[in-house]
Amino acid sequence: MYKFLKRNNQQILRFFISGIIASSFNFISYVVLYLIFKNILFASISAYCIGILVSFSFAKLWVFKNISKKPLVKSLSLFCLIYFLGGIEMSFIIIFLHRFIDNYKIAWLFGALIGTLNNYLGSKYLTFKE
Repeated sequence: MYKFLKRNNQQILRFFISGIIASSFNFISYVVLYLIFKNILFASISAYCIGILVSFSFAKLWVFKNISKKPLVKSLSLFCLIYFLGGIEMSFIIIFLHRFIDNYKIAWLFGALIGTLNNYLGSKYLTFKE
């Protein structure tokens, strides 16, 4: 684990920073959509899609720059598949925790943490594989 972190520390830092930006877009969209529609599933899925587009842009241009030789359409498709699976994980965690703690913001935070781990590993080893 230490060797992995040391070898990838700059990439992980860039992923973390871009993730904060994408998650901010996701979270703001999530809160606004939840407050408007009062539907947690709709809010979490819609906001996650917005976050995916922001995240792909940063991943392609900044986090994993000059690593991927795949065509843009193929990279985006694979990225969306990985993030779709992460989004399902995130949504299930949000719904599950919201039922127990009745706090949609904390539920989102835990869902985002699990989704982030899925997304980094999938992006690194599948979408933008060296």
